[in-house]
Amino acid sequence: MKRLFILFCLFTVTLSCAPASYRQKKAAPPPKVTYAPPKEPFLFQEGKQAFEQDNLTEALEKLERFIALNPTSDLTDDALFIVGQIYLKRENPYEALRYFKRIEEDFPGGNNFEEALYGEAYCLYRLKDYPHAKEKLEKLLSFSIPDTLTIRANTLKGHLCVMDKKFSCAIHAYLAARYISTNPTEQGVLDAFITKVIFEMEDPTALQSLIQEYPGDITGKAAQIRLAEIFLNRRQFKDAEKLLPAFVESLPKNLKRKAEELIDKLKHAFLKKVTIGCLLPLTGKRAPFGLRALKGALIAANAFEPNPQEIQITLVIRDTRGQPDACAKMARELVETEHVQAIVGPMFLDTTKAAARAIQETPVPLISLSQADGVPELSPHIFRNCLTPAQQIQALVHFLINVLNARRAAILYPNIPFGKRYMKLFFENFTENGGEIRGVESYQPTDTDFAVPIKKLVGLYYLKERWGRGDTPSEEDGKFLPRIDFEVLFIPDTYRRVVLIAPQVAFYDITGITLAGVNTWNAPELTQEGRQFVRGAIFTDGFSPKSSSPFVKIFVNRFKTAFDETPEILASQAYDAVRLLVNLFQHFLITDTNELEDKLREDTGYHGVSGLRYYDETGEAIRDVLILTVRHGEIAPLVPEPESPAIPAPTAP
Repeated sequence: MKRLFILFCLFTVTLSCAPASYRQKKAAPPPKVTYAPPKEPFLFQEGKQAFEQDNLTEALEKLERFIALNPTSDLTDDALFIVGQIYLKRENPYEALRYFKRIEEDFPGGNNFEEALYGEAYCLYRLKDYPHAKEKLEKLLSFSIPDTLTIRANTLKGHLCVMDKKFSCAIHAYLAARYISTNPTEQGVLDAFITKVIFEMEDPTALQSLIQEYPGDITGKAAQIRLAEIFLNRRQFKDAEKLLPAFVESLPKNLKRKAEELIDKLKHAFLKKVTIGCLLPLTGKRAPFGLRALKGALIAANAFEPNPQEIQITLVIRDTRGQPDACAKMARELVETEHVQAIVGPMFLDTTKAAARAIQETPVPLISLSQADGVPELSPHIFRNCLTPAQQIQALVHFLINVLNARRAAILYPNIPFGKRYMKLFFENFTENGGEIRGVESYQPTDTDFAVPIKKLVGLYYLKERWGRGDTPSEEDGKFLPRIDFEVLFIPDTYRRVVLIAPQVAFYDITGITLAGVNTWNAPELTQEGRQFVRGAIFTDGFSPKSSSPFVKIFVNRFKTAFDETPEILASQAYDAVRLLVNLFQHFLITDTNELEDKLREDTGYHGVSGLRYYDETGEAIRDVLILTVRHGEIAPLVPEPESPAIPAPTAP
C-alpha cells in the first residue's frame, strides 16, 4: 500500500543530518497492522484519481461511498486521509479534523497514522484550538518519525508558541526544524520565522540569552540587533552602540537594512533639545482662555523648575490674538523659521482651521485645544486634547446605567445650542444603552422660575388630565403628588442655573432622584449656593484639583507655587498636550514627525492630569473622564482614578 503524504505541509523539504540535541532517541510509532481486503476497490481508485485531477466533488462522493462499504479495510485509512485533504482544500478544517481523528482512533497501525496526527494538529491550529493542537504535536514528536514530518511538526509547533506569546519556545521549535533541513530555500523561510519572532520579543534578558546561546548564528545576530533597538528606544544609547554589529555587510538583507537603520538613528540619538510651538490667544477677548492654557504649558515645559534629568524643552509662544489670519502666519513661522517638532494650540475652531491650512503640506503634528466638532477631520496631522461633549456623555451614561443601575431618566435643558446639543447626545446615548427617557422639557436661558417645565416632568402641570384618568389628590392637603417615573434628571447647563433649579425641584417634592450634569457644574459655587439641594449630584469633568492621583497632586502643587492659584481644566489640558510630547521625546528615539505622530497614536502608558492617554487614528484623544459628586459639601471624584505612572519605561519600539 503506497503511503500518502499530507498535501498541506508548510513547505517542501529534503532530508539532512541534525545536531544530536535535535535527534534524541524516540519511541517507534504503533506497529503496522494488516487489514482485510476492501470491497469494490475500484471506488477508491476512481476517487483517488479524481482527487489527483482536482475533481474534488467526484472524489469526495466515491471515497465516502468506499468508506461506508469498508469501515476497516487496508485502503480505508488512505481514503479517510484523502477525504481529510479534500475538506482542507475546501477550507473546512472542522470536517477534515473528523477524518484525521478517525485514522488516529481506528487505524493506529495504518500507514497514515503519523500524517493523520499532524493533520489533526494542523486542523486544530486552523480552528484556533491551540492547546489541543499542541497536544497532538507533542504526541507526534514523541515518536521516531521521518525528517520531512519532523520539520513540518516543529514548524507548526513554532507557530503555536507564537500564538501563546511564548517566543523562546517558538524559536527553539523553528531551530529544531532548521537544523534538520539542508534545503537553502527552506532554511531561509525558517530563518525569516525566527527573525520575525525575535523582533516581537521585548524581554532583554531573553534576548541576551539567545545572543549567548547562538553566537555567530543568524538567531544570535537577530537577537543582538533587536536588543540594540530596545536600548535605542529606551534612550540607552551607550548600550545600543555596543550591540550594533560591525559585520553589517555580512548580514542577510532584512537584518542588514534594520541594522543600518538603527545605526543611522544612533547618529541622531543624542537629542538635547525639543522645540514646541504654542499658538494661543494672549490678548483680545479670548485672552483669559489662552492665558490659562499657557500656564499649564509652562509647567509642563519645566519653565520654573528646570529638570536636569530631562531633555531641554523650548516653548516658542505666539499670541494669535484670536485672529485666524494672524494665526495662520504664525503657524508657518513656527514650522519654517523656528523648526518646531510640534505645535500646541490653537484653542478655537476658526484659528485651528487657519493654522491647519497654513501648514497642511508640512507633517508637523498640531495639538488643538478646541472643543468644536470636526477638528480632527481638518488634517491628518491634527490631534485634539479637549474634553468633548460626546466623551462626557458617554462616560456619564456608562456610570448611570452600569454603576447606579439607572434605567429611566428625564431631561431639563436650556433652549440654546449648547443645551440642545447635550440634550440630543444624552437622549441618544441613554436609549442606545438600554435606558428610557421619560420626559424632556426646556426653558429659556434668561429664566429664573422653572416651575412650568419641572411640573410638566412630574405630572403637576396638566392636572385636568390626571382627573380624567381617575387620579385623586392627597387627602391631607388636596394637592396632587408628583408622579416621579425617572431616577435621573439630566440638566446640561452651568452651575449658575443649576443652583436655581435644584431648590425648585425639591420644592415640588421630587425626591429620590439623582441630578446629573457635565463639567460646567464643576465650580465651588455649586456647593456654596446649591447647599443640600445638590447633595449626591453626579457630573463629569476631565480634571479635578482634589484628585487622589499623585501626578495630579504634583501638578497642582507646582502650579500653585508658580502662579499662586489652583489650576483648572484648560491649564490641565495644555499641560498634558505638552507633557505627552516631552515624555515621548524623552523615552523614545524619535527622529522625524512621522515617528512622533505614530507614537502619539500609541498607548505608551501615559495617564495625564486631564485624563489624556493617547490619540486614536483620527487624532481624537483617548482619555479617562472623571465622575464627580457632591459629598460633605464639597466636590470630589467618585470613581477611583488610575494610579499608573505618567509614562513607564518603554518596552517596545
